[in-house]
Amino acid sequence: MHQALLIDEILEVILDSCTESWTLSRIARSCQAWKDPALDRLWWRISSFKPLLDLIPGLLCVNGVYVSLDNPVLELPFCPDFRLLQCYASRVKQIVYRENIRLHPTLLSLLLQDHEQACIFRKLSIVQLSLTKCSSLSPIISLAKGLKTVELDLGFKMNNFETVNRTAFDFLTTADRVSSSFDSLSLRGGASGQVMDSVNNLSRLKVLHLCVGATLPVETLTAISTFPYLRELEIHTSHIQPEDFILSSQGCFPSLHSLNIRGRANSIEKLLQNMRSGNLVALRIDIEPLVYTNNTWGGLFAAIKEKTYDSLLQLTIEHHMDTQDFSLENDTPSSPDTTLHPYVDNLLRTNPNDFLHFEHLHSLSHHRNLRQIVIETTPPILVRDSDLEQIVRWWPNLEHLDLGSVPTFDPRWMPKATLAGLSILSRGLSVLDTLTIPINSAKLTCDAATKSAGNGNGSLRYMTLTASTPPDKSMAHYLHRLFPSIIEIHGTSGHEEHWDRVQKDFELLKLTE
Repeated sequence: MHQALLIDEILEVILDSCTESWTLSRIARSCQAWKDPALDRLWWRISSFKPLLDLIPGLLCVNGVYVSLDNPVLELPFCPDFRLLQCYASRVKQIVYRENIRLHPTLLSLLLQDHEQACIFRKLSIVQLSLTKCSSLSPIISLAKGLKTVELDLGFKMNNFETVNRTAFDFLTTADRVSSSFDSLSLRGGASGQVMDSVNNLSRLKVLHLCVGATLPVETLTAISTFPYLRELEIHTSHIQPEDFILSSQGCFPSLHSLNIRGRANSIEKLLQNMRSGNLVALRIDIEPLVYTNNTWGGLFAAIKEKTYDSLLQLTIEHHMDTQDFSLENDTPSSPDTTLHPYVDNLLRTNPNDFLHFEHLHSLSHHRNLRQIVIETTPPILVRDSDLEQIVRWWPNLEHLDLGSVPTFDPRWMPKATLAGLSILSRGLSVLDTLTIPINSAKLTCDAATKSAGNGNGSLRYMTLTASTPPDKSMAHYLHRLFPSIIEIHGTSGHEEHWDRVQKDFELLKLTE
């Protein structure tokens, strides 16, 4: 008995490693004992309904399109045999479908007339559907009793807005009724008020992504803020004013661990202020350009500090402005640190409150648990070597540090961090795995590279250095001494050939160790 079980377990592992459908088909045909395990893996994920529809005897297809409303091919009376369809559909666990297909109403009504017969997807748990293309199949899919994760693309076109949203509403209400495990929802596109009302009632959700633009009403935001089990949320709130938020004074989003939000700085600030403290682990904020608002960075970072002091592990900030719209003055800074960067300093004095400065991050200096920091801004955040020393002191456990990239074609954004800053990171961040940083490498020489301190950081594997000048041969030597375990090195777009050479030289240095 034990030996037979062991053989079955080995077979399961072997079949799990098979990625080619033709391999699984041959295995299923070669041995009766292997048939079901192989077919289960062959059918567990489908991206087309054609193979399933082909299992219905007598169903006709014209030019690859099944019985569309525009070209009906079913002849009545029609009594199809659904047994093969039910047999193979019961193996499907995931549907990712974006093809255009429509079923004749007669066929659909025959499938749905018997509830047990209609539940053909008995193991289905994950669904990704484009309702603009396959809305006629959604009534069957929504009846899956084990449905757990639903992703619906509603599209943004107005010509089929009502039809698509009616389908989405029916899908969500049915799934909520028949599946007790339905706890993850993603909506993308323009949503109707009826669809949003249905979302308001999905209080069992643990994961919710609402990328519906201005069709997200404040009532839905208020409703989901009370969901007791919601752990992961993505929302776009650019159209909502902070004074419109109606949030519980007892603390909204009581179980939220991950928040991905796009909107105005003061709206995000108010949302964070009303959240329960100490739960948020991952925070990603995409902020509307401050130049178009009266918002400031100070209040936002104060809210982040207050609500995430003990819990935050991952922080991502995005803020992009059109730099071509900014006027620049012609005065020239006189300090030694800024003589190479007059455009940047003039710009910062012209718009002091619009840009993200490293000083804004000072409020997070006691967030010792941070593992990941990503700062993607246009223009890029200015970071000096002295700032890198503070990063090492404040967040010694960083595994991923991304300080953005600098466009080589714009002299206003010359990076201020030097190669000495890389040495600081090498010595101070012992578990750093991924690094992206703008760097000024103009003063690197072959002599300086070979004399740089060795025994550097052995954990870093992936590096992207963006610089306004292409690297030379000395770059590989310098990086090898600081980060000897690097696997991939990338650089600025436009200098790909130079950075490819750095990668090859680095690999040669590793071989000669």
